[in-house]
Amino acid sequence: MKNIWLLMLGVLFLTGCSTESSLSFSKTSKGSLNKDIQAFFIDMKQQNGVHLYFDNHNETILVYLNGANVVKGENALHFTEFEVEEEVDTLNLLYKSDETSDYSNSSLEHELFYEIKLDKAYSEVNLFKNGSQETFGTISGNK
Repeated sequence: MKNIWLLMLGVLFLTGCSTESSLSFSKTSKGSLNKDIQAFFIDMKQQNGVHLYFDNHNETILVYLNGANVVKGENALHFTEFEVEEEVDTLNLLYKSDETSDYSNSSLEHELFYEIKLDKAYSEVNLFKNGSQETFGTISGNK
């Protein structure tokens, strides 16, 4: 999976970014995304996990954390934290999640969207859930 990821990263990433920009991220909503990106995330709605979309037109990565699909009798997944860290040419996406049997608690975040504004090209992007390295559910993007 990692080799496929690195191949996609090489194909999708821009090689030159403005030197005045800096790495940042913010929580966003699905409705604020363009229609192509929304369509990708709608397709991922039925798949729990972390899904990435590389928006090379805007030098951003969109992250969809999805835990909204619950099997009856099992605990529901919700997200408690999200962070982005840079290590030389590696971008690390870190999130924390927890499980609950309280399906009706509307304060819990079962779906989150983040937009990461890139400051440069990264050779690798890693995902960590509660401190352990994970794999991405789906990776896509535009050219």
